[in-house]
Amino acid sequence: MGIYDIKPWFRQQLQPLIKLLWNVHPDVLTWMAVVLSIVAGVLLYMSFWTPWLAFVVIPLLFLRLALNALDGLLAQQTGKARVAGEVLNEMTDRVADVAIFLGLTMCPLTDKFIGFVSIICIVMVSYTGILGKAVGAERVYSGVLGKADRMIYLMVVCLVYGLYPDYGLLGYSTYSWLLIIFIPLACITILQRLLRILSLVSKEMRT
Repeated sequence: MGIYDIKPWFRQQLQPLIKLLWNVHPDVLTWMAVVLSIVAGVLLYMSFWTPWLAFVVIPLLFLRLALNALDGLLAQQTGKARVAGEVLNEMTDRVADVAIFLGLTMCPLTDKFIGFVSIICIVMVSYTGILGKAVGAERVYSGVLGKADRMIYLMVVCLVYGLYPDYGLLGYSTYSWLLIIFIPLACITILQRLLRILSLVSKEMRT
């Protein structure tokens, strides 16, 4: 289970925007999400000197999630869904994740080793999800640290940091603690996704 489980509800709330975006190519929304993620990463880095910038990151992360949902909805409903679009979506999602968490890692408040290990774990979570489709099953999104989960947790941490920039525990900043927690959660998610993939493959072999 994870925040991803509310995706159908979230997509339904975005449905009224489809008419407004009908003439916009889905790839435009995909690239907009990347740009917002890069900006969010830069602001996270700069928040060491200007803590209130963490508040600005929160709506950017929410918009990234909205755009990631809208590009797929728009592609499906306008008949523009294609394999190339799916490849672009997967690739840019990884770029967006790395941009956001690299900015967080490079912030002087963050332990660099923990940050880079966390980024590797996040990329591996996404890779495991794609692996399902690679072996003939389906793209797997389940787990406790999916994309939506990561963004929501980061939004909460940005709020905490913006309000209490000097808060720390056992020598680690709020940013570092988020990334510390991400590492075991990512490992759990990888295991959850692998088990899901093996279950799907097993069912297909029996049919």
